[in-house]
Amino acid sequence: AELNKINDMEVENVAGGAGYNANGYRTVCRLEKGYLAIRTAPTYDYANEIRGAELYNGDQVILLGAPVVGSDGRTYVFVQACKNGVQGYVNNSYLA
Repeated sequence: AELNKINDMEVENVAGGAGYNANGYRTVCRLEKGYLAIRTAPTYDYANEIRGAELYNGDQVILLGAPVVGSDGRTYVFVQACKNGVQGYVNNSYLA
């Protein structure tokens, strides 16, 4: 099987060493239980969860926007989930 090759900047993004970078990859981590919801808006509300798009520790996302502070005071970032292509906001505290 042919391996996908990535450049040094992409390696740094995957490792979490490059800081914010649009189109950088991040990995879901630090979930003690449950899942990380992808949301339609940058705020914690059960009604804005995108059902069927839950993320778990180890899942990867691509950053599509800069971090923003939601109305709940938490920091969110607009992402695309690598496993299903769903786009939305996730709590930035659970990405590395």
